[in-house]
Amino acid sequence: MNYHLITTALEATWPNEGTNVLFLGEWCKLHSKKELWSKYNSITMPFHWDEKDKLFNDYQSLQVVYEKSLETLTTHLNLIHGEDQTSVYWRNIIGPWLGYFLQMVWDRYESLRLAFANYPITSVIMVGIDEESLIPNDMNDFYRFFGSDLWNQYLYQTIISFSNPDIAKKKEESFVFPKKILGAKTLSPKEVIKQCFHWIFGSNAKSDSYFFISDYLGIKNSFLLQLKLGQFPKRFMEEEIPDFETNQDLRRKWDIDLGESRFEQIVSKLIPKQIPKSYLEGYKILKDNPLVNRWPLQPKIIFTSNSHIGYDLFKIWMSGKQQNGSQLVLSQHGGHYGIGKFSFHEDHEVTTANRYLTWGWKDPQHKNVIPSVCVKYGNQKKIKWDRDGDLLLVQNSMHRYSYWMYSSSQSSQVLDYLKDQFTFYKSLNSEVQDRSNVKLYPQDYGWEHERRWKEEFPKIQILDRQKQMKQILKTTRLFISTYNATTFLESMSLDIPTLIFWNPNHWEIREEAKPYFDGLKEVGIFFENPDECAKVVNQIWNDVETWWYDKKRQSSVTKFLNQYAKKSENFIAELSKSIEVGSFGSH
Repeated sequence: MNYHLITTALEATWPNEGTNVLFLGEWCKLHSKKELWSKYNSITMPFHWDEKDKLFNDYQSLQVVYEKSLETLTTHLNLIHGEDQTSVYWRNIIGPWLGYFLQMVWDRYESLRLAFANYPITSVIMVGIDEESLIPNDMNDFYRFFGSDLWNQYLYQTIISFSNPDIAKKKEESFVFPKKILGAKTLSPKEVIKQCFHWIFGSNAKSDSYFFISDYLGIKNSFLLQLKLGQFPKRFMEEEIPDFETNQDLRRKWDIDLGESRFEQIVSKLIPKQIPKSYLEGYKILKDNPLVNRWPLQPKIIFTSNSHIGYDLFKIWMSGKQQNGSQLVLSQHGGHYGIGKFSFHEDHEVTTANRYLTWGWKDPQHKNVIPSVCVKYGNQKKIKWDRDGDLLLVQNSMHRYSYWMYSSSQSSQVLDYLKDQFTFYKSLNSEVQDRSNVKLYPQDYGWEHERRWKEEFPKIQILDRQKQMKQILKTTRLFISTYNATTFLESMSLDIPTLIFWNPNHWEIREEAKPYFDGLKEVGIFFENPDECAKVVNQIWNDVETWWYDKKRQSSVTKFLNQYAKKSENFIAELSKSIEVGSFGSH
């Protein structure tokens, strides 16, 4: 039986009814479009990363390609911009985008490779796509693209044109990716006050020794820390960078060669077409941007928890300062770090930072990794929780198309994740079900979580996605965390009774973390099976307080938090010791 290949949910690439169809993955089949896609005589490709250990093995192989690509791009970008910078300099600037891009292209390439190797595919429809509309302005703008059907359709079409050009059927229909919405937006009074505050406290910093941006500390703690370090407090925020004109002539003439493999050849063709304009057309404009004139001229310490990934203006400034002797101090900015088996973000941050501050965990392999306090919850007081409150089931979601690689559910594995959530809820007794609230992830990414929940359980109580977690926790009797991120670190730090369950094949834990999770297993907090977790919920529901404050259980929680969300009564003093200039000679 021959098949027509469908690679995305873009319906213009779908054939007439009655055609035998191979869906490349579950991402093609929007839940609300079931009536349409169910009419085909179809099969859906298994997700290649469902094979155990393949995600990690692919990641390790891609890191080799990443390093080679970085060296090549260092040479090319130096020539284009008349620079003489090291790969360390360019890693800070283009590294996050390059890592994301290679990992995404590999996933699309590998899916297609396996499809053509295992199925008799005889046709695929290609549409016209305006390539220039798909060039991101900067790293933050790139986020608009990689989750979209159109951008992914472009990737799949490019790969097919390179590897299997004979089967393509061209369609006259043409698409342009929508432009970013520009123009002044109406600010709320609170936002106006915030901007004024940042402007007042974000000036006259030229002589400062310390520079803080996106520090995750909150205004009060950030100011107290800077005072402790002997500096008048400043507050900087990420600001919009200019939109740059595309230089198609430069991009067309740019010829790079990353290697001989088919994958490397495809990436070599894609990078000149896809690299953000902030690294090519806009680089010099950002390097000389007047906004940075308000920033320190010779900072001794640059501290951030988040701006080193997406804020290209900061990255270019920071990388130049680091080359001239400034010390880059990065702080862990969420969960999973130190726990998950691997993470591109963690590897990138540890590689680029002069000092990397964790929330308590150690990494003997890297001397620049320093255990510190949890910048998010390290000095937060415990909150009163409602002994007669509700159960809170906190949900995750991931992009339909995989983006960056770390030990987690990827792409269509979200559907397996949802099955576990439904199994858990079904296993609760009716009394607990009636008192259960589901907190969906802020972004849906096209999986239509709420619709799926409502179809499965019409009476389920779904909370407002945007409702603040702290507000909800005050009315919560029992908190259920279902993925390896920040949620359970927050709930346990605030002394909210917490249970955790997730699929260990997706959310793999590194060896160093296993003893701490074994400790949570022993006291009935951590589970690798939704049924077992639900069974404990049913048992303790009428006396959660006694269960939570059991001495052995609290001892295990304390030990865990000291490792992964460390608190301190001397929070500011302890954090300042990890950052202050004088401490760099002591580690």
